[in-house]
Amino acid sequence: MPTQALKLDDRLGNLIHYGGTSSPFRFGTKPASEVSRIPEVVENPDVSYVLQLDDVDISQTHPDIDWSRHLPPEVTLDRRQHDKMLDLSFKFLTMWTFRVAPALFLRDMYRALSVPRSEKPPRTSYYSALLHNAILSLSALFSDDPYLRDRKTRQYFATKAKGLLEAECWKPDISLVLALAFIGTYHADLGERIQAELFCGKSTRLSVTLGLGVDATPWVRAGLISEDQRIARNWAHWNVFSLDVCWALYFGRDFCGPPGPRRNIPMPFVDAEMDQIPWHYPPANIAPQPNYTTLIFFQSSALFVIARDIIDVVNGLTPSARLDTAQVDAIQNHVTKIDLELNNWKSQLPPEIDITLANRAKSAPQRLMMHLGYWWCFIVLHRPFFSRRAQPIQHSDREVDHVKLCTRAAENILELTETWQSLYTLRLVPITMVQVLFNAGTIFLLRALQATTSPRIAHGALNTALAQVETCLKYLQEVAETWPSGARTRDTLQAIVNDRLRPVLARRLAQKGEQASSSAAATRSSSSSSPSSPSPSLSEKPAPPLTYAGEPSLESILSTMPAPTYASSSWNPQQLVPSWTQSPIDFFAQTQNAPAATAFDAQSLYDSAFADVDMTALLPSIDFFPAQELWEQGIMGDDRAARMLFSQGSS
Repeated sequence: MPTQALKLDDRLGNLIHYGGTSSPFRFGTKPASEVSRIPEVVENPDVSYVLQLDDVDISQTHPDIDWSRHLPPEVTLDRRQHDKMLDLSFKFLTMWTFRVAPALFLRDMYRALSVPRSEKPPRTSYYSALLHNAILSLSALFSDDPYLRDRKTRQYFATKAKGLLEAECWKPDISLVLALAFIGTYHADLGERIQAELFCGKSTRLSVTLGLGVDATPWVRAGLISEDQRIARNWAHWNVFSLDVCWALYFGRDFCGPPGPRRNIPMPFVDAEMDQIPWHYPPANIAPQPNYTTLIFFQSSALFVIARDIIDVVNGLTPSARLDTAQVDAIQNHVTKIDLELNNWKSQLPPEIDITLANRAKSAPQRLMMHLGYWWCFIVLHRPFFSRRAQPIQHSDREVDHVKLCTRAAENILELTETWQSLYTLRLVPITMVQVLFNAGTIFLLRALQATTSPRIAHGALNTALAQVETCLKYLQEVAETWPSGARTRDTLQAIVNDRLRPVLARRLAQKGEQASSSAAATRSSSSSSPSSPSPSLSEKPAPPLTYAGEPSLESILSTMPAPTYASSSWNPQQLVPSWTQSPIDFFAQTQNAPAATAFDAQSLYDSAFADVDMTALLPSIDFFPAQELWEQGIMGDDRAARMLFSQGSS
C-alpha cells in the first residue's frame, strides 16, 4: 500500500483512514482492482453548469438541463431564482472557510445532472443531491423573495437533504462531509444547538475517517486517485478544521475538530489559476478583480491554527482555579506569545490580500472577512484580561495593554463592517459576522463602564463608547434581515445594555447627586453658624446634581441610551444565542452589586467596578441566554467570593 494509513474499502468504494495502532485493519484484504470513482460523462471535462444571471446569455446556460431534479417538489422555484441564490451564496457565504469551490461545484453539478434520470449519476467530490439541498437551505436566505427566505420553505430543502443521508453514507464522499456542515449551520442559525452540533460532529468525524488530512500524494503516483481528488481532500480537511475553530469560538467550547498542521498534513493547496477567476458583484460598482479565494483560504487556515491555541488559553481560565503569581505570569506570557504570532501573521500577509486605506473600499468579501476574523481573535484573546493593569513583557520594555488592544480590535471591526455595508449591505454576510459584531459590542460596553470609574465621569469616552454600542446594535439589526441568529444576538446585546450597564450609570448618577447634596448641606451648615446667616427654610429643595462645565449631565446620557427592544421582540429564552452572558460570574451583575464607593477616590472607584470580576467573566457562553432569575443565582452576588476569585489574576 503506498500510504499504509489509508485503505481502499471495497464495500464503500472510498479511502478509509486507520491510525498506527490499527494494523489488522490497515493490512486486511486487498482492495478491489476497480477504484475509478468519477467516470467521465462528457467528452469535455471542463463543461460546467452555467448560472442564469442578468448579464448571461441564456443560450449559453444549457437551458434544457434538468437543474431541479433533486430539489423538493413542495418548493415553488424557477431557475433564475435558484441560480441567483447560488451565485450570492458563492460570493458571500461559501467563500468564508472555502466551504465550496464554485467552479468545481458547477462542473460536477453539470456532470451529475446531464445524465438521464434512468441512469445512475456519477459520484463526484464537489456535487451531490444532498449537498445541493443543504446549500439551498442556507442560500435561500439571500433571496429577495420572502417566500423563499421563510423558515418553512427552507425546511423543505433541509428535510430533503436529510432524507438522502442514509444512502449517501453507503458511498461517502467529500461532498457528504461538506453537506453535513451546511446542515449544521442551518440548525445553528435557527437556535437549535444540539442538532447543529450533531451534524457538525458528523462532518468532523467523517472527515477524519476518510483521512482527508493525510497527504495522498503516493496514491496519486500509484494511479489510484487523481490529482484533483487529492486537492479536494486537502481543501475539505482544512475547511472542516476552520469551521470547528469558528464553532468553538462561537459557542465557547473546546476544539473538537481534526488535527491542524502536521508533517503528513500539508497546509491548503493554493491554486493560482483558480484565484485569477474574476470576482465581480455589479451592484457594488467595483471593477472585476481576482478572487484570491484559495490564497485567502490558506492564510485564514494559518490564522485558525493560532485561534486554536487561543481557545485552549481562554477555556483554561476557570473561576475555581487557585493561581499563584508564577502561574498568572505563565498565562500572561502565553497570551503575549500568541499576540506576537497574530502580529506576525498580519505582517507577513501577501500584499494582494492585505487591506490598506488605499484598497479597503474595493475589497472583496472574502478579504474583508479574513481581516474581521483576525481582529475577532484579538478580542477573544485579550478580553478576559480587560481589567488587568498593563503588564510588562519579560526581557522587554514594552507592556501589554489589554484595554488598548481590545479597543483597537473592536474599532477595526466597525471600520471593516462599515466598508462591507457601504459596498454590499449587511444583508449579504456569512453567519460568522454575527459573533464578530457581538464581540466588538462587548468591548464597547466595557469601555463605557470603564468611563465611570474615575472621580469625574469621562463623558467624552462614555458617549463615544455608547455610540459605538448603538452602531453594533444597528449593524446586528441589518444582519438580522438575513440571519435569524442576528436578531437573537442583537437582543442579547441590548439586554446587557439595559439590564447591566444602565444600573451602573444610574448608581453613579445617584452618587453624584448625594455628593452635590452633601456639599450644599455643608455650605448651609457653615452659613447657619454665623449670626448673620438666615435660617434655612424647611421647604428648601436639595441642590441639583453636580455637573462639570461643558459636560453633559448623566441624566441626559441615560435618556439617550438605546431603548429596550428585546421585550417586544420574538425573544425565546430557550433559543440559542452565541454570547458569554452565562459565565459563572457575570461581569455586569457583579458590578451592579458591588458596594458603592463612599468617597470619590479614583482607585476605590476602579476597584469597585473591576476588582470583583473573575477573569473568565467575558468568555463565550456554551449555553443559552438565561432567564432573568438566572442572573441572580450562583456567586454573582457574593462580592467577597468574587473578589477572591479575581484576585488570583490581578496585579
